Amino acid sequence: MTKQELEDKVSELELTLNSLELNAKVVKDDLIVANGQLESINKPKISAYNVDQIRETVDQVMRHFNFDDTDNYEYDFEIDYDSRINLGSIDLENKDELAEAICDGIEDLFNVIEKKD
Repeated sequence: MTKQELEDKVSELELTLNSLELNAKVVKDDLIVANGQLESINKPKISAYNVDQIRETVDQVMRHFNFDDTDNYEYDFEIDYDSRINLGSIDLENKDELAEAICDGIEDLFNVIEKKD
């Protein structure tokens, strides 16, 4: 083979490889989409109206939760190098109560039925 023939062959193989890589990327993207659709196919359906109601309920519960009540928190103080007192950490203690209030609000939006097997 001549140098020109080898260069042409290399160019042709590079084009083929690039084409295969592009096709592989397209197939991978299609696979990602198909897997997402497969995950979603068995999810229960919900209307946009219900989603808006849920969002509004969560917002209302969050607005009515008393974040100012210091009894809702566990906190630690630290003394800084210049003898100043700093808040070292703060943790919301009543996370479960907040979560329960949100769940109760959401449940109140729906007619909850027992699943029959």
